Order: sequence, then C-alpha cells, then structure tokens
Amino acid sequence: MYGLIGKMIAAAGQRDALIAILLEGIADMPGCLSYIVANDPADENAIWITEVWDSERSHHESLSLPAVQQAIARARPMIAGIGESTATEPVGGHGLKPVAARGLINRSMPPGTIIPELAYPDVAMAVDWLCQTFGFRERLRIGSHRCQLVLDGESIVVTASGSAQDGESRPSAAGTHQAIMVRVRDVDSHFDHARQSGARTLGQPQTYPFGERQYTAEDIGGHRWTFSQSIADVPPEDWGGQLVEPARS
Repeated sequence: MYGLIGKMIAAAGQRDALIAILLEGIADMPGCLSYIVANDPADENAIWITEVWDSERSHHESLSLPAVQQAIARARPMIAGIGESTATEPVGGHGLKPVAARGLINRSMPPGTIIPELAYPDVAMAVDWLCQTFGFRERLRIGSHRCQLVLDGESIVVTASGSAQDGESRPSAAGTHQAIMVRVRDVDSHFDHARQSGARTLGQPQTYPFGERQYTAEDIGGHRWTFSQSIADVPPEDWGGQLVEPARS
C-alpha cells in the first residue's frame, strides 16, 4: 500500500468550499482505499489530507482522471499554499477498504465485493432513473447493454434483459434476469470447493480480456452467481468499455 499525508492552506474564507471540492467523487477513484479530509483546529485556513492507495501507481494515475482534473481546476483559485507532505507505507488499520479479501485491484471492475446484476428492458432509461431517483452515479458504460453504477463506494451492474452480457462479466444463459457477482481472491479454489459441495457449475473458470477470471454457478434456488478474481489491472478502453465521468451532486 501507498500512503500520503499532506497539508493544504485555503485562501481566507474559502476552506469549507475547498473541502467540498476535495470530497467530490472520492469513492470512484480506482485503487483508493481511504481518503480523509480534516480541518486543522489550530489554523482556520489549514486542511490535512490523509490518503491510502493500493499502490503509488494508482495514486499517480488518479491525477489524470477527468473528474479529478476538473476538481483541481475548480480548487486552484481557493488554494493559498501547500504545506508539508510525506509519503507513508500503510500496513493496515480500522476503516481501510478490505483489499486482501479481493486481491488485485482492476480498474475495469466495479468497486465492492458483492455486486448485484439487475436486468432492465431499456438500460439507458434504467440508468437515468436509478441515478436520478436513488442517487447512483454512472461509472462505466459497455456499449448500450451494460453499465456500472456506484454509490458510496459500492456498486451495481445494470444489464439488458433477454440479451447476452459481455464486458466485465461472463455471459448469462437466456432467460436469466438477475444475478449476483462476487469478487474472490482465488477463483479456481472457490470453483473446486463449490463443485465438491454440490453446486451446479456452468463450465470451468475462464480468463477474460478485461482482467478477470470467472466461473458461474447456480444455487439451490436456481439463482445465478458469478465469482470473479482480478488477475490484471486493465483499462476499460482496452476492451471496449467507456469510463464515464461521475455525475456531480
């Protein structure tokens, strides 16, 4: 893990406005495990920012995200100066997102461990409704048939009903309308255990171009589960996905 602790000085009277910009969209930054913004009680213009990332590379690449670039441009007039800063090597602690349970971070995958996949006749209409009504934000778009939506660091996947699903999850059988995707650390071991325990597995684990190795099984109620292990960090653009700038509140 990679950590960074830094001090920022806001222009007089601008600290609250600057903090609001710093807090926008932080749940959607790939590889960000923790991002804390705090007032300095001894200085009415000072802000402390404590960051934890899965790697220094993820931190560096976050600075190129369109949403981050726009936030920087908006924040710049409110910044009077930059104080001391130090890089750290976090080893753990309460409140960090549980990276160890999922293994490698893959920017093509939505955040979270248990990810519902919900099917709708009209994906675009469903995405607009879910964002407007329930407060989701669109994270990633795959053609016109599949979208990742995020909310407070968790996610769902919206799919087209009655059609094959490609992108970051393996295809579902015809007639399957809802499913669950679960991220695991070792998908082959998980597959062996599930099969030995009596699960109906739908083929062997397969590796996909979007950096995931997956298999699908049905439970005793006929519900379909896809278990997914991240084996590479793949930019969505490499396989046809389109990263969407998070909507502003």
